[in-house]
Amino acid sequence: MRQKSSEQQGILIPLADRNKQKMKENLPQKTGLSGQKHVAPQILRNERNGLKIRVRIQLEEKELSGITKDISPEGLLLISDTALSVGKPLALQCSFGGVCYLNISGQVVSCQARNDGNHCVDIKFSALRVWEQNILSSAVQELKECVTTQQKSLLTIIVAKDVLAQEAANLTLTTHRHTSAQSIKGLKGRRKFSPDPSWVLELKRHIEPYMEAILGCRLVQEASAGTLSLKQMRAWIVQLYPFIETFPKWIALNITKTHDALSRGFMIDNVRVEKKHAEQWVYMAQGFGINQAELFTVQPLPEVDALTHWLWSINTQGTLAEAVGATNYAIEGITQGIAKLTIKGFPYYNGLDGVHLDKKAYWWMEAHARYDDLHPLQALEVMKLYTTTRELEEKVTFATRRSLEYMLMALEACYIHFRASEGDGKDVVSTPTSVPFVPPVGVE
Repeated sequence: MRQKSSEQQGILIPLADRNKQKMKENLPQKTGLSGQKHVAPQILRNERNGLKIRVRIQLEEKELSGITKDISPEGLLLISDTALSVGKPLALQCSFGGVCYLNISGQVVSCQARNDGNHCVDIKFSALRVWEQNILSSAVQELKECVTTQQKSLLTIIVAKDVLAQEAANLTLTTHRHTSAQSIKGLKGRRKFSPDPSWVLELKRHIEPYMEAILGCRLVQEASAGTLSLKQMRAWIVQLYPFIETFPKWIALNITKTHDALSRGFMIDNVRVEKKHAEQWVYMAQGFGINQAELFTVQPLPEVDALTHWLWSINTQGTLAEAVGATNYAIEGITQGIAKLTIKGFPYYNGLDGVHLDKKAYWWMEAHARYDDLHPLQALEVMKLYTTTRELEEKVTFATRRSLEYMLMALEACYIHFRASEGDGKDVVSTPTSVPFVPPVGVE
């Protein structure tokens, strides 16, 4: 038995040596500034920790290399032989072992030089949806368990090089309230809008009754006249807060769908404008005596929630033309009319129980009443450019109309659900009536 064990040991040791040598040969190599290939010291130190995936970085006309130090659903660390400036917007194309693919966006949050001449770059992923987080979590777990999968994986990082994409990276920086309005005025003076093709004229005729129905609904009309009860006024402000807070995120989803600089510039500029509106909505709510906690914990009515879910769906799954029609053209188009009417009623509420409408309380309504006339025109240009077939024309028309239908349902639901019975101030317990059907015009 002793002799047999000795023979077994004699066999196992060479195999271990060969396996160890094979692992060293398969370790990713880096090309230093001298051009000689060598194993990155950081990789050796993290041989059993972190995730090592080959990285290809496309920066302007150059193609650089690197390797990940670690990756998670929140972001990644990578070692690169080039520095990336903080705030750089990135498009990341992930191929995990050749069986799982994922395209996500991110931004450089830090870049530190290392002693070996390389750089440690910290990248944060942007606006990952739940299903993307789940895919990434599963992929990371698989990579941790299988070195072979790591070796077959590749991460391609495309660094945005145009000025408009760089503006997107600066959206997190402080923006003065009037900056966007001034830039929009300048753009309006420079931009000439193209003539409307026949399908756009048909679209406008088709949605006109829906827009008139919204502006003529009881909530908007009574708020404009100051006859809407204070309870109802506060209720719809609270109910629509999640919708307002999410709005710029829907626009941001479509930036990567654009293939021309002009459309991309419109989307980026629109996000910049919209990103401050949630804060302005909070100021308005405070002016009406609404506590912030009530805004942040609101449980929307089903009809209000349906409006939000519809926009998530069309902006996630729809084409660029459908998403822009539903979001920028329909919603922003009708918002200006709502704002112009509603702001007329503000003076009637000022001074009522708990209501103090200072300058900040007017910001949201003033902003939308002033410059949202341009956003739908810009959106329409994008729709014309990206609507290339008759089938798409019909889909864009449907998406635009559907947003207006959901908006009307949401406003009607807020009006009915929170109205008080005469004299007692109590809620009327009832199910909101269905929205009156508006016969379509021009399109069956």
